[in-house]
Amino acid sequence: MMGVIDRIEEGIAVIEFDDGFLMELPAKYIPGAREGVVVEVRVDEKETGRRRNDIAKLQQDLLAGKHLKKKKKN
Repeated sequence: MMGVIDRIEEGIAVIEFDDGFLMELPAKYIPGAREGVVVEVRVDEKETGRRRNDIAKLQQDLLAGKHLKKKKKN
C-alpha cells in the first residue's frame, strides 16, 4: 500500500493513502521524510515467520523451565 507524506507537523508525518485514509507516524521513522515523499507499507512474510519461530522457541524454553536452571561455573 502506498501513500504520500501530505505534511509534517511538530515531527509527525501525516501520510495520505490513495483511498483518502490518513495515518500519522513520527517522521523520524521515515528516512528522508519530507512533504511529497511517497512511502510504502508492506508485510514482510519472511521476517514475520522468523520472529514467530523465535517467539515459539522462547515459549518452549519458558514452559520447560530453562530460565530457572542455574548455569554451571567452569
